[in-house]
Amino acid sequence: MISTGETGAAPGWRGRRILGAAVFGVLVLAAALRWYGADFGLPALNDPDELMFELGAIRMLTSGSLNPGWFGHPATTTIYVLALTKISVLGFGLLTGEYGGPEDYMAAVYSNPALMILPGRLAMAAFGVLAIWQTWRLGRLLRSGREGWQIGIFAALLLAVSPVFVEYSQIIRSDVMGTAFMLLCLGAALRIAADGRRSDYGWAALWMALAVASKWPFAIVSLSVAGAWFAYLRTHSGSQWRKQLLNIVGFAAVAPLLLIIISPYLVIAFDTVLVNLSGEARPRHLGATGAGFFGNVAWYVSGPLHAGLGTGAFVLAAGGLVILARDKRACMVLLPFLAVHFLIICLHDLRWERWVVPILPIFALAFGIAAARILNAVGSQPLLARGFAWIVMIGIPLSLVPATIGGSAARMNDTRQQATRWLDRHAAPTATIMIESFAFDMVHRAPTVSFPLGEIGCVNAQAMIDGRIDYSLVEGARKGRSKFDYGTMEASARPTCVSDYYIVTEMARYADERTVFAKEYAAYAALLDEGEIIATFAPEPGVSVGPVVNIIARRQR
Repeated sequence: MISTGETGAAPGWRGRRILGAAVFGVLVLAAALRWYGADFGLPALNDPDELMFELGAIRMLTSGSLNPGWFGHPATTTIYVLALTKISVLGFGLLTGEYGGPEDYMAAVYSNPALMILPGRLAMAAFGVLAIWQTWRLGRLLRSGREGWQIGIFAALLLAVSPVFVEYSQIIRSDVMGTAFMLLCLGAALRIAADGRRSDYGWAALWMALAVASKWPFAIVSLSVAGAWFAYLRTHSGSQWRKQLLNIVGFAAVAPLLLIIISPYLVIAFDTVLVNLSGEARPRHLGATGAGFFGNVAWYVSGPLHAGLGTGAFVLAAGGLVILARDKRACMVLLPFLAVHFLIICLHDLRWERWVVPILPIFALAFGIAAARILNAVGSQPLLARGFAWIVMIGIPLSLVPATIGGSAARMNDTRQQATRWLDRHAAPTATIMIESFAFDMVHRAPTVSFPLGEIGCVNAQAMIDGRIDYSLVEGARKGRSKFDYGTMEASARPTCVSDYYIVTEMARYADERTVFAKEYAAYAALLDEGEIIATFAPEPGVSVGPVVNIIARRQR
C-alpha cells in the first residue's frame, strides 16, 4: 500500500527463509523478555487488581457458573482465560498426583497464591507475544514484498523489547489481551480495504467483540473497520456500493451479537455491569489524577510513549506516521484508532501509563515504515553505507533491551517486599502486623497479619487463606473506593486494625496530595500520633520499584 518504487520486490526462497528466521528470533526474544521476572513479588501481590481478576476466575470455578461477577473493564475474556489456566494446572496436578482433587488445589492456592498468579501472568505474556506476531503481520499487509517484511520485522522487534509493553505483558490485566484482539481486527480491516471480502467483515466483528469483552474502549476499533469500508469504496466502481453497504451493516449488527455470546452476563447481570461501570468512573485517583488535556498530552509523550519507544524510535515513528498518512488506504484504517484513542486518554480526568499500550503497536509500525524507507533509500549505496544503516536501524530497538531487563530486575526488588523481609527479621513471632499490600510472603505469620478491606475493616490473613474471603465480599467492601488502604477506611472500622506494627504503602503518596485527599491523609496522621516510623524503603532508579513504604511501630501504653 505504501509506494516506495521498486523496493517492494518479493524476496526469493532463500530470502524468505532468512526473513522467517528473523521473525522467529524476534518472537523468541519477546517470549524470553516476558518470561524473565514474571514471578516478581510472588507470593506477594503488588498489583491488587491481579487478585480481583483471579478471584473472579476462582468464583466461576467454585460456583460452576460462567458469571465472572465483575464487569468494570469488562475483562470477561481475561477472567475466562484465567479460569482455563486454573483448569489446566489442576488437570496437570491430578495427572502427576500433586493434587488428590479440586479441594487440594484450592487449599494450595490459598496458602500460596503464586500457584494461580504465575500461570495467569504467563498467559498474559503469551497474548503479548501474539500481539507482536500480529504486528508483524500488519506490517506485511501494509506493503507487499520485501518492504512489507522489513516493516513487520522492525515493528515487531521494537514491540518485543519495549519496556512498557513488556511490563504490561507480565501483569494480569485486560490491556494486552484487548490489544492483541484489536490488532487482529485491524488486520481484517486492512484486508477489507484491499479486497472488500465479506468474510473479513465477519472476522473483524469477532475480533472486535473479543477486544471489547476485554476492555470497553476497544469499541473505537469499529472506526477502523468503517475507514476500511470507505477506503475500499473510494477505489472501486459504484456497483460495489450495495454489496459493501450490506457488509458494513452486517458488521455493525453481528459485532454486538458476538459480544453478548462471548459475555452473556453483560446482559443477564446488567445491574452489576452498571454498578461496576459507575465504580470505574471517578474524577480523581491517588497518583493518577490528570492535568487537563495539554498537561496529559505532555505527560504521555514525555513519559510512557518515550519510555516505551526510546528517543530514536520515537523520532522515526513520527516520520513514519507522516508517510503513513499519505497512504489513503492504510491511514484510514490505522490512524482513526490511534487518533481517537490518544484523544480520549488525554481528555480523561485520570492518566495511566498502561493506557498507551494499545497504541504502541501502531507507533511500532510507523517506526518500521520509516526504517524500511531508510534502508531502501540506501539500497544502491556501497556495502559499507548499507551495513551501517542496517546496524543503526537494528540497534535503535535493541538499545531498549538493557532498560527492559533492568525494569524486570527492579520489579523483583520491590520496596514492599523489602519492607516485609525487614520486619519479618525484626518483629517478634507473635507481633500483630497490619499490611496495606497483599503480602502473602508473610503467610507464615498469617494468624497475626491483617489487611485493610474497605467497609469490612482489617481482615485477618488466615481468613483469606482459609477461603472465607471471597470475590463478592471483596467487591462489596469496595463501595466505590478506587483502592483498599488504611486511609480510605471509615473511622469506625479503624479499631479493627490496631496492631503492633503497620506496613503502610500509601501514606507518602497521600502526603504528597494531602490538599486533594485531606481526609485520607488525616487517617495516617492519626496513626502516627500513636506510633513512630522505624524504617522507610524508597525506590531507587534502576535498582528497585514500588511506593515509599513506611513501617510504623505502635507506642506501648
